[in-house]
Amino acid sequence: MENKREGFGSRLGFLLVTIGFSVGVGTLWRFPYLCGELGGGLFLITYIILMIVIGIPLFSAEVSLGLASRKSPVQAYQKLSGKKAWGIVGWVNMAAIILVIGYTLPVYGWIIHYIYTTLTGTYIGMDSAQIAEHYAAMSVDYPHVFLMIIINIILTMLVVRKNLQAGIEKIAKVLLPSLAIIMVIVTVYGLTLDGATEGLEFFFTWDFSSFSMETILSALGQVFFSLGIAMAVALVFGSYQKEGELNVVKNSAIISCAVIFVAVLAGMMIFPMVYSFGLSVTEGPGLVFVVMPNVFNQMAGGVIWGTLFYIAFFIAAFSSGIAGWEAVMGFLMDQFNLTRQKALWGTLVLVCIVGIPATVSTSAFNLFDMITNNVFLTIGAFCMSIFVGWIWGIPNFLKTIGMDEESTGAKCLGFVIKYLSPVVIIVFSLTLFGVI
Repeated sequence: MENKREGFGSRLGFLLVTIGFSVGVGTLWRFPYLCGELGGGLFLITYIILMIVIGIPLFSAEVSLGLASRKSPVQAYQKLSGKKAWGIVGWVNMAAIILVIGYTLPVYGWIIHYIYTTLTGTYIGMDSAQIAEHYAAMSVDYPHVFLMIIINIILTMLVVRKNLQAGIEKIAKVLLPSLAIIMVIVTVYGLTLDGATEGLEFFFTWDFSSFSMETILSALGQVFFSLGIAMAVALVFGSYQKEGELNVVKNSAIISCAVIFVAVLAGMMIFPMVYSFGLSVTEGPGLVFVVMPNVFNQMAGGVIWGTLFYIAFFIAAFSSGIAGWEAVMGFLMDQFNLTRQKALWGTLVLVCIVGIPATVSTSAFNLFDMITNNVFLTIGAFCMSIFVGWIWGIPNFLKTIGMDEESTGAKCLGFVIKYLSPVVIIVFSLTLFGVI
């Protein structure tokens, strides 16, 4: 007996849940450290341009596949192509999202750790070296990290065990506004500090001497990572929308703009404070966990501001995580006709298969990150653009989203999906692997 397909209660629910997925670890953790390493303002503007030119069309295409098929990835590609072989692309999409929600599990554990250690004043009196040592020691204290991870998993399962509308759609309406309020409060306070303008200058000034192919490649990878392109989430959530939804491109633009807004807010929250206290923005992945505690140590009321910062960080990560879990559960329910409860436990097993090695091995963590971003996302995005542009066809895509084929917007979307995106992704991949 086939499970009745769930659906979002409203367009707002779809937007909030999808934005929640997109503004997670990728936007609050990955974007700031990439921006810090790759020149600040120039990376930001490159990211925004690629988000608009490549991100919105590809995100729209992925949502449309779910909307047209009313299926999860494997069956969506098979149904719309009429060929079983195209289901392989769906499997690639699912591998990407399982890897992402699995290998980022330790990051969720670290965030929870930093919430309570900041609140209890653990870092007061520590110098930079001691804070760095604390981070290094904490990340290899596996029993402790696993305890934090278990807390996160329990919270996640409590949300996603419920149906779509009573679970992630309901909590997204609380989490997203809370995230925005906390980020704005911390940002406004940070901008009042002496020296904050230097951080703003770094973030918004275009220093062309720092421009390189790496800037473009990293910005494009960040667009894919933050929007979740080729991670199956957009496709699964597209299939949950009401039939006849004609706001696909508009929704994709709103979601992309929300992601850009949160990325800009994250930069305005972090860089002015880092510059105010003469610290380095080029610390890479440790920017949030090593540099920011130093910042809060030196500012009045640092315990309060630091705790708010890490709570906001967790809200963003948690919103992303529950959406990822929901996408995997939707796939398991659709592909294997499982009940929601069985799909929940199946997702837990898949996440742990990836998450446990990623927690206890830096090599495994880095390997999963590399495979996800350099292999599954690029292959998935390339195949999706080829599928929509050449197999399913632009006319079917435009019909699904209710756009006139002769309109300027439709022609631009068609050009990007059919020609520009595949070329850009090929160049991205060849450059990434040193071929060109």
